[in-house]
Amino acid sequence: MANYCDFEMMVRGKSESVDTFYRYLLDDENSPKNFARIFSAEIDSESVTDVGIKTMKIFGDCAWSVYSCMCEGKYAYFTENKDADSNLTCLREATEELSLEVEIHSKEEGMGFWEHYHYKDGECLCDDSGDLPCSQFEMEEVA
Repeated sequence: MANYCDFEMMVRGKSESVDTFYRYLLDDENSPKNFARIFSAEIDSESVTDVGIKTMKIFGDCAWSVYSCMCEGKYAYFTENKDADSNLTCLREATEELSLEVEIHSKEEGMGFWEHYHYKDGECLCDDSGDLPCSQFEMEEVA
């Protein structure tokens, strides 16, 4: 569906912090924070090391783009609405507060773009995006 952005992400940190971050995605009523306009977030896999570091792979979808729903800046829900909704958070705040590493790959096929974000302890390590490849078929060739 157009204007739905599919994402997959890897979240790594202390087990409790990873679980808290996941609740932020779900906008759980018991969660003190939430990201804006996340429609779904499902755990694909998770593992915990013997020293308590959890890695969780999550897939889901959100409105428009990962940038608009999870980042801060011009046209981002966090920036536009943080004064009205004190529970909103962004990747920078959440990864800093929870001491997490989060890497996200997304694509929005309706508008034809992809995104790649990587945050660690509040620092943005990667903020990249581009156009999805166009179809190589002409309609005359399909029929």
